[in-house]
Amino acid sequence: MQNRGMAIALTMVILVAGMVTPADAAEPDNYEMYFPLIGEHNYTDTWGAPRSGGRTHEGIDILADKMVPVVAAADGTVGWMHDEQGGNCCAMALNHDDGWASWYIHLNNDTPGTDDGLGWGFADGIQSGVHVVAGQLIGWVGDSGNAEWTGSHLHFELHQPGGAKTNPYPHLQAAQHLIEPVPGVFVPPFRDDEGSMHEPAIIDIAERGITYGCAEYLYCPQDPVTRGQMAAFLERALGLPPATSAPFSDTEGHTFASSINAIAEAGITTGCAEGLYCPEELVSREQMASFLARAFELAPADSDFFTDDEGSTHEAAINALAATGVTTGCTAGLYCPRESVTRAQMASFISRALSYVEGP
Repeated sequence: MQNRGMAIALTMVILVAGMVTPADAAEPDNYEMYFPLIGEHNYTDTWGAPRSGGRTHEGIDILADKMVPVVAAADGTVGWMHDEQGGNCCAMALNHDDGWASWYIHLNNDTPGTDDGLGWGFADGIQSGVHVVAGQLIGWVGDSGNAEWTGSHLHFELHQPGGAKTNPYPHLQAAQHLIEPVPGVFVPPFRDDEGSMHEPAIIDIAERGITYGCAEYLYCPQDPVTRGQMAAFLERALGLPPATSAPFSDTEGHTFASSINAIAEAGITTGCAEGLYCPEELVSREQMASFLARAFELAPADSDFFTDDEGSTHEAAINALAATGVTTGCTAGLYCPRESVTRAQMASFISRALSYVEGP
């Protein structure tokens, strides 16, 4: 009997050892999902980093400005929420249809333009029990909870079926990036573009997801456009895929490096010099003409529209913009080719170019 009991016990050990629970199942190399932010951001692998009270970090902090849109990483149903406006706010869980789950912590809790803790960080209709689709807008980045002292960011967690937390970093690296939420896009009401002749164009490119402004509720219409920003505008306007190469040595670690690489791979730029892009240099009106003519494949014009661009290497591109109605110049008969382009002007140039290629 003793031998028989030992045999049964040994058999049970073997069976238990051979069982694989969902939490222990092999984790996929790349969990298929959307990147949870749309807009400028930065993050590193902070999984397991030490935290106060002897804790370790169980997610990835994606640094971004307040009010950058947050979208659902996958199809799922909203689970728990910290949604007490003016109190315990704002964070939520999304239970994916395939058994995984994602958590979104430090969503906005401030009234726009303040740090009062009385705001609301969830998109319309987001509440526990509601089903959302991958890429749908669910909220906006903020500094709620203990992020009040560390700056605005999204703490993003990814949980396997069964509840085991997993390092989101490799999955974020492989995630697909959207240029606007599904099915629509949140447009922050910029406070500094009212009365501008370019306001309709600024609204247009915001609705298209081409810009989210320069800061919370600001567009900075009179600021000049840098070559790095130019790349970001064009990448979003064209919906370019991620680049497979990095041709410039002066863009590594730059905020707009991925956009710069994308427009280089698309043939829109060859840089400012051999192996260089000069991302912080300002874009002149003549350079902008060449960027847009290449990006939107504008046909050469038969006419010469301006008297102050003779001899410019960008003259053909300038005439192409004029022939298609993208520009009417800076004043009668003049283009002002060497003046810098402002963000307000850039909005109008891009909006008109898009209208031209899309047709009536």
